Amino acid sequence: MEKKSNNNALDARKLLKSKKPTFLRQDGHKKIRLGNKWRKPKGLQNKMRLNKRGYRKSVSVGYKSPRLVKGFDKSGLEIINITKIDLLESVDPKTQGIVISGNIGQKKKIEIVKIAIKKSITILNIKDPEKYITDINEKLSKKKEQKDKSKKVKNKKEEEKKKLAKEKEEKDKKAKEEEKKKTDDKSIEKIAKETKTKETKEKEKLLIQKNAN
Repeated sequence: MEKKSNNNALDARKLLKSKKPTFLRQDGHKKIRLGNKWRKPKGLQNKMRLNKRGYRKSVSVGYKSPRLVKGFDKSGLEIINITKIDLLESVDPKTQGIVISGNIGQKKKIEIVKIAIKKSITILNIKDPEKYITDINEKLSKKKEQKDKSKKVKNKKEEEKKKLAKEKEEKDKKAKEEEKKKTDDKSIEKIAKETKTKETKEKEKLLIQKNAN
């Protein structure tokens, strides 16, 4: 009996929705910056607020859906918003349908869709769940491939940088060694010269002493 009344209420809602006008704000068509979003008409002589003929319709209680089917989908299933996997346990697939929240990441979404397929729960915001899973898996695999490629390129660049740095270090080391050798040779030459000058001075001293005697 309840199912029959629900179906009747759904039919009534469908009929009401077909007659329901699109509620647009006053003068929205005149000024683009106002947009099409709804705003309550205000003003003492406002014809839209006074519901005068020939003016746009305002939002009123008479346009609302029947209370029996409030929060129901057009298929007759109760809409349940899913924000985490644990909420799927309390869903009844016969009377309820799920809407997966947009804040959930792709990996968690795939898990939720897989569990929903297993439990034969209808997903209201995904038309073909199996195709959705394959599409996302392909996207993720492509993303992974691109990541791996970029990682390889990065590693190659780092290796090249390290190689260049090593070569530079070796060059600097060689240059330092050569400089050290040159300085050592110079110091040896200097010492040799100094010793020679000392010897000559001593010889001169001895000759002077001999001549004096």
